[in-house]
Amino acid sequence: MKICLINNLYKPYARGGAERIVELQAEGLAQAGHEVFIITTKPLFSNRKSAIVNRQSYYLPGLYYNLNKIPKILRLAWHLIDMFDIGNCLKIKSILKKEKPDIVITHNLKGIGYLTPKIIKSQKIKHVHILHDIQLLHPSGLIICGKENRLKNFSAKIYINLCRWLFNSPDTIISPSEWLFDIHQKEKFFKKSKKIILSNPAVILSRAEKIAREKNKPFRFLYVGQAEKHKGILFLIKSFSILCQNFGRCGFELVVIGAGSKLEKAKKLAGTNKYIKFLGQKQKEEIEGLMESSDCLIVPSLCYENSPTVIYEAATIGLPVIAARLGGIPELIHKLDGILFKAGNEGDLMHQMKWAMDNPKVLKKIGNRSQEKIKNFSLENYTKKLLLILK
Repeated sequence: MKICLINNLYKPYARGGAERIVELQAEGLAQAGHEVFIITTKPLFSNRKSAIVNRQSYYLPGLYYNLNKIPKILRLAWHLIDMFDIGNCLKIKSILKKEKPDIVITHNLKGIGYLTPKIIKSQKIKHVHILHDIQLLHPSGLIICGKENRLKNFSAKIYINLCRWLFNSPDTIISPSEWLFDIHQKEKFFKKSKKIILSNPAVILSRAEKIAREKNKPFRFLYVGQAEKHKGILFLIKSFSILCQNFGRCGFELVVIGAGSKLEKAKKLAGTNKYIKFLGQKQKEEIEGLMESSDCLIVPSLCYENSPTVIYEAATIGLPVIAARLGGIPELIHKLDGILFKAGNEGDLMHQMKWAMDNPKVLKKIGNRSQEKIKNFSLENYTKKLLLILK
């Protein structure tokens, strides 16, 4: 089969989990013998080389990659223009006519244009859409814990109605979590679509030896993600600082990997606490090494997440996870094993962190179980299931 994948970002402009899933999906389908090409975006004035070896890719210039640098008032106008982007619409139509794919798999379309599903339908091509977040329910793609009513205000309802009309009902909708399906169904999305739950793929590591933890080293908690408020980084640092105060001299540390708009604020909040270490952005191999030398991953999200990639990555290492009970996270933790805490609750998070330190043997067993269970999520297994859906 010839398969087109469409997502708003792709390497070398990838930023998060959704882009990683698209990359793995493309790799798995190509390995299974199918012809794959990508339609995505690039920064408007970028001269960066975007060629990808052995894979045809189309990069449509746009503002999405640098959207957070645009003033908020202009962003509102951009969202409206993006929904009805005739320019991209015609470009995508031209590409599809030229390439003649058998199937189009769409992912996040903000930045590409929400007219895309109508273009695919007009070309009579089978359309499979994969959900990653709530971009069709709110322009930000975020629901913050305690602010769930933001989907009920007048402007949000107008946005939801427009998105529902634009997307209509692709042939098939895939979601990694029941939660994400349910929240879209409550807003009457995809009435005629076939709906399937399919967990995201994971790359199963096959290292000869696991990095050994050094003896007498502090118990290491690890955070990997964007340094943004909705990801819970400020909440985590505040909770960890209180934990340090309660214990006096620490026998544990928090290592933070990642960058973002709240990084400097996070460092300021940490102050002179020598048990909090900021390592900035790291390459994938470095992150894997740091995961192997850590004792527990913390996922302190304050936003409703679908199926965080970092939890899959931790499981492949055998690193146990403490994560917020929010969105699709509990479903994933139930499948892979781990520990949950009440989102945004400092006391509950500190309680679970203290339990983890007091029960290292039990914690290690949790990590081992996760590492065994993640094998069911291998790229090979995922691709086989996906191809059955695409038939």
